[in-house]
Amino acid sequence: MSGSSSEVNLKQTLRKLEYPLCAQEALKKIGELLCARVTNIKSMDLSLDLMAEFVFYEVDRRGNKRAQGLTPLVELQLLEILYEFLNSIPNEASRNTLFLNLFSPSTVNSRVGILSKLVSLAIGIPSPLILVSASTWMQQLGNSSPASCKLAEALVFDYAQLAPNPEERLISLPNIAPEFTSNLLTAVAENYFVHKKEPMFPPQVLLKSTTDWVTENSSLCVAAQLRQPHLPQGAIPMEATTPIAGLLRWCVLAPIYDQNQDIYSKLYLALLNSISEIPQVQPPRAINVQHLTAIIHPLYYYYEDLKHKGQTSGIIRDFHFQLALDRLAQALQIALSVNAVYGHLDELFNALSNLHFNNLLTIVVNKYKQSKGGPMILG
Repeated sequence: MSGSSSEVNLKQTLRKLEYPLCAQEALKKIGELLCARVTNIKSMDLSLDLMAEFVFYEVDRRGNKRAQGLTPLVELQLLEILYEFLNSIPNEASRNTLFLNLFSPSTVNSRVGILSKLVSLAIGIPSPLILVSASTWMQQLGNSSPASCKLAEALVFDYAQLAPNPEERLISLPNIAPEFTSNLLTAVAENYFVHKKEPMFPPQVLLKSTTDWVTENSSLCVAAQLRQPHLPQGAIPMEATTPIAGLLRWCVLAPIYDQNQDIYSKLYLALLNSISEIPQVQPPRAINVQHLTAIIHPLYYYYEDLKHKGQTSGIIRDFHFQLALDRLAQALQIALSVNAVYGHLDELFNALSNLHFNNLLTIVVNKYKQSKGGPMILG
């Protein structure tokens, strides 16, 4: 029997089954196609066809987009099938292969609703296996990418707005899936303290959970960098971005946005402790210079706004602004001392030179410039 006729027979067999039973059977075949010792383009194409028609119910037998998607009840059945199917695959490389193909970059926008509900289910009914694959998915797509941030946004909504007693459900997440929690925090950090974005500030349940996680586990922020994901042969593992710079942005900018709750101080101290314990490696890879530089722009705009209002004479006495600059300087000083920052440091310190109205920051900048033999700045 030829390959094309075998493919036709497979699809005809699946079409005789009611949904979601056909999804269950299709997933088995997809697993065989993608996790075979030898795969080819034809197998890949067939697996993608099976996903679109029989798993996610996106197209009809002719490949045309369906006018209506899954009903809430049927979607719930699909989530149960996906949960059980992925949990039944002990081999991490195979499970990651399936996860990455089920929610590929080209389809994630249309499937992010299913994805977020599946991951939410894996958090609520703890599934370390699925959460490891979700972590790998975030890392391979970029854990600060739009896709990962969209997943994080959906999960925060589920737990901050919908779930009863969310803190009880989230408290043990770092113990169940530390790499996933670390990658999730990176994506979450990108979603808040972003000018002109609503909601601008993290909900209290997220802020408290984040603070508790980082306080209780000083290595959590670098957890995803400490373990290499298992991928199909030939795949290139992507480096995880730590959440340190993103969470520092929350703590540094909180005062100038009148977010002066004690919890930001607690999170900030936990981050300083985490930074001080970062394993020293060559080259450093924990904190990207560009991510630190991004913190500076809102601070400079704050100063420019005061300048526009003719209030720069009081900048030294502006408690909120000075607190923000103190936090940035202190964090930077510790990060440099443990060699945790990578990238073009000159770019960072040139930007910092514009914020010369803070004693601690001036000391940090001058120390760096002195080490480079450059001119120092006046406080």
